[in-house]
Amino acid sequence: MTTTKSVSKVESIAPNTVTTDPRVNTRPIDRSWVSRKLKAGYDENRVGVPTVSIREDGSIVWLDGQNRGALIGAAGLGDKKIDMKAFRGLPITEEAELFLGLNDNRRVAPMYKFQAEVTAGRPEAVEITRIAADLGWSVSEGGATSIQAVSALSSIYRSSKQPGATLHQTLYVVTNAWGHTQEAVAANLLKGLASVLRDSPNLNVPSMVKKLSNYDGGPASLLGKGRGFRTTTGCLVSEGVDQVIRATYNAGRRSSRLATWGPPAARSSSDEHLVSL
Repeated sequence: MTTTKSVSKVESIAPNTVTTDPRVNTRPIDRSWVSRKLKAGYDENRVGVPTVSIREDGSIVWLDGQNRGALIGAAGLGDKKIDMKAFRGLPITEEAELFLGLNDNRRVAPMYKFQAEVTAGRPEAVEITRIAADLGWSVSEGGATSIQAVSALSSIYRSSKQPGATLHQTLYVVTNAWGHTQEAVAANLLKGLASVLRDSPNLNVPSMVKKLSNYDGGPASLLGKGRGFRTTTGCLVSEGVDQVIRATYNAGRRSSRLATWGPPAARSSSDEHLVSL
């Protein structure tokens, strides 16, 4: 994590003059929280000292406390100045780093954290975004070409000796097999396919793409069968998907088949190797 060397000072600022830059404070205002607190009774003594950034153009953006600012506005006191911890002249990358640091111990959804990491220029988040974009995807919420499984993307990115290699190959396969469909980038499907690709360096990628593109029912059906493995064997859904993909790839092949463990017996912690079926 990058730390900022900028210095802040407490200034009197009216909450209504502060705005949200979604590139920095990536978490939306929690309107249900605001409604609950307003209904319980607004108490100015519990507002604390929010943190803002005053930019060179004079605009002010929330770094921490935008929910409290919304609550003050909802209580009809948004024009009344309150103490805020203010930074001046920060580059947007440092604003994002401060947002991440100030929210480090709070429940920030993985997507919001990831988007702030991209703004902050953190290498892993930037590279994951680039890999996805190279294959026509965006790492975001909503949209036909969006990937929302950021935790899966991050774990796959780190899983290969050359960070990002397995992630690129995984997204390449699902994109060429099924196109830009949300079912193709479900977290457990990505993790299951990634484990197959990572463990099988000599796998014929064009053949895998063809086999998956012809899978009856497409990615949703494959994922459903992976969940069935979990029911019958007690494995993780991603492990079940791994086995379905291996069996699909092996179908009709007389050589270079992938090792599987498969039902009826689940893989146990004492298993030291995979058994070829």
